[in-house]
Amino acid sequence: MITPCVGKCKLNTETAVCKGCGRTYEEIQDWTGFTEEQQMKIMRRLGYGRRKTREERLRRYDRG
Repeated sequence: MITPCVGKCKLNTETAVCKGCGRTYEEIQDWTGFTEEQQMKIMRRLGYGRRKTREERLRRYDRG
């Protein structure tokens, strides 16, 4: 099963959005009941599947 979960769940108390994956509480709760199409729509909204620029790919190596 695909999932944007990064194992660092912590909901923002004001927005009810997970600080780890960016999903809403409802999306997390209902994730396994969603169709693959629904899951992919959420994944795209979160930025998965978007082509990264060269700078975005290299940014993870930037320590400064």
